Amino acid sequence: MPDVYHVPGSDLTLGSSGDIAVASGVDASNQRILRRLATNAGDYIFSLDYGAGLPGRVGGADVPADLETLISQQIQLEASVSSTPAPIIAVTRPRQGSTRISITYTNTETGGTVALEL
Repeated sequence: MPDVYHVPGSDLTLGSSGDIAVASGVDASNQRILRRLATNAGDYIFSLDYGAGLPGRVGGADVPADLETLISQQIQLEASVSSTPAPIIAVTRPRQGSTRISITYTNTETGGTVALEL
């Protein structure tokens, strides 16, 4: 079953015929990763360990290495993220009050490398 094309924090996207667009391939993979990272652990009652809760960590005491570990653990639970080679996660703080997350992973469906910036 295809996923609805929806990026967390945005409106639903319409398809070319006016219906709700669906996501597939790399788009679906990226959306699932974003959903997992934005969801608080415990929010899905049927899967209490789902989610990294990154929005709730804004302004917290996490150092980049803590976030990199959390993100790596969570995204490797997605079927579309290959464990070999391991995803590369880089968390930087380019200026006070901002965090930049760079994720590079191999997509299991395409075998290609995918870069995702948050």
